[in-house]
Amino acid sequence: MTNLQRRLQKLEALLTDSTGLAPHSEKWLEYWRGWLDRWATDPGFQPPERMPIEAARAILVAENSFR
Repeated sequence: MTNLQRRLQKLEALLTDSTGLAPHSEKWLEYWRGWLDRWATDPGFQPPERMPIEAARAILVAENSFR
């Protein structure tokens, strides 16, 4: 592995959260929307992680922008 590859891996790690997605990206928002929908509808859902407050805020902002 080259020095540049190691540096890129470190940078990618800094730019992603526990889901492996870049915060505030469309895929990140879709992931957390799905997580929230499942949490709200499936009583047996045991989430592997907690939803960050940034995700909850992003969902609220996105939902309010559609009205």
